[in-house]
Amino acid sequence: MSFQWIKGSTTNPAVTIYANNITLNNAAAKFVENARYCMLGIDVEEGCIAVKPVSKRDIELNLYDSTHLNKISMGKGYARISNKTFIDEINRLVTHSTIGLKFEAVYDEANEMLVVDLKKGEMHV
Repeated sequence: MSFQWIKGSTTNPAVTIYANNITLNNAAAKFVENARYCMLGIDVEEGCIAVKPVSKRDIELNLYDSTHLNKISMGKGYARISNKTFIDEINRLVTHSTIGLKFEAVYDEANEMLVVDLKKGEMHV
C-alpha cells in the first residue's frame, strides 16, 4: 500500500470570506497577532488579495495613510477584519460569489503579508 498523506486543515493558514468581513483561521491569525491594524489589498491582474499587518511602531512613524488601516479583531483561535467595501471589491474581481468560501493563504515573508490567490478556488476541508 502507498498512502498519500494529507495536511491537517487546522495547520494550513486559511481565510474565509463573509458578507461583511474576512476571518483568518488560527494558523493565519498567527501572522497578524501582534498587530491591531492591517492594510487590505487587491491585485486585480493576479486575482489575489493581501492582508498586511501594520505594527504600532509603523503607525507611530506614520508610514501608512491612516485611511488604509483596518482594525483586526482577535478572537480565540481566529482574527476578523471587517470591511464591506473590500468584500464588494473581491466579489467584483471574481466571477462567482465568494461569500462563505474558505481560501488557502500563504505568508509572503519578503513583503510581510498574507496572500490569498482567489483563482486557486475554495479549499476543500
